[in-house]
Amino acid sequence: MATEAIFGAMRESRVFSDLTAYDRDARRLAVAVPVGVLAAAAAAVLGGASACLLVMVVVSGLDGAAAAAGLFAALDQPALAATDGQVSLFILAILAGVNGAAAVGFVAVSAGLSHRPIRRYIGGESGFRARLLIAGLVLVGALMAALVLIPSSLGAATPTPPLLALESTGVGRATYVAFAVVLLVLAAAAEELVFRGWLLKQTGAFTRHPAVLMAVNGLMFATIHFDPNLDAFLFRAAMGAGLTWMTLRTGGIELAIGAHAANNIVILLLLQPLSLQPETPHGFQASSLAAGLAVGLGYAALAEVVVRWPIATRWLGRRDPATV
Repeated sequence: MATEAIFGAMRESRVFSDLTAYDRDARRLAVAVPVGVLAAAAAAVLGGASACLLVMVVVSGLDGAAAAAGLFAALDQPALAATDGQVSLFILAILAGVNGAAAVGFVAVSAGLSHRPIRRYIGGESGFRARLLIAGLVLVGALMAALVLIPSSLGAATPTPPLLALESTGVGRATYVAFAVVLLVLAAAAEELVFRGWLLKQTGAFTRHPAVLMAVNGLMFATIHFDPNLDAFLFRAAMGAGLTWMTLRTGGIELAIGAHAANNIVILLLLQPLSLQPETPHGFQASSLAAGLAVGLGYAALAEVVVRWPIATRWLGRRDPATV
């Protein structure tokens, strides 16, 4: 199918179906953005504190106050998150609480000023489409896990997966996986709500050109991660562009949440343990750029499968396969 036909469908995406001239009002934006940032900051404090309190109550009840105190020591020793499974989950819980609350706080301000239900930054009037999230989570997760595990199964020398290094028992590893999946889905949902939810809709009030939307969204997504390395910046920009394609083609952020979460889950469990230490500057690595392009194109291809393959569309509850 011609790119122009696909771009034409993107311009008519239901992401933009509720936009009005009010969304282009500079005065509203001048209020929404700074007030949204303040609301996000306040919500982040509450979200982080709530996550800390919840973890402290659970851990204190199971292992004693001393164990809870040991977890909080990780806040002063960031390297512990990369060597201890419980500490890693504790930090993940805080990050999910902070990011989730901040995202909802920020978008809620814009939703209120626009007289728009916050659910419209997620999808359409039909409600949250959980099957799209599951599709992204399973398909992207399975593909990425295969790309990571196949070399080691063929005898290639590969580092020990963090999952095996952080936990030594089957129960411990299963527990770690379960909590990591839930927390990383929540963290991904927070980022998608802001970038492919609010930012994409807001940018769409001024332009519907898919290439511009993908470029702006990808660059903003990369910028907010504050990575000093150009190759990592370009990787995230390509990833953000691919997730934008997904959102435009499916009319909501559910598939993007699943794909985004799957990417982070595979990295955390199989490639690189969680660390709060800042990224170390390094020379440009072309392989990272190539990987980013592959991820971005892969996300776009998955979106096309979801909206056009009859088997996928039937499973996802669509009456007819997409024709564009």
